[in-house]
Amino acid sequence: MNLEKIGLRIKEQRKSLHYTQESLAEKVDVSSHYIYEIEKGLKTMSLPLLMELSNELGISTDYLLFGSEATRPDPDKEKDNLEFIIEKIPKEKRNTIANILEVIVPNLK
Repeated sequence: MNLEKIGLRIKEQRKSLHYTQESLAEKVDVSSHYIYEIEKGLKTMSLPLLMELSNELGISTDYLLFGSEATRPDPDKEKDNLEFIIEKIPKEKRNTIANILEVIVPNLK
């Protein structure tokens, strides 16, 4: 695992979102100096912080860790109607919807 490359990916995404080190640090509840050290590859981070950074920056942990473009979300991709509807469904009801879709999808033409 290359800490410098991880830090660079974090820095690039942070800048693309027009976040300062200070604003990102505030969002994930760490010091701005710690963000600086992570971006320079001087410090590692905990798994919970990695996940928080991934969520806050809108990129996958795979991309942060490995630079795999295949798993990097496309920022220009707009959500379709189904994605908006699914987000509104309570998590405990999603399995029911998934079961219904498993029956319907094979019959779509």
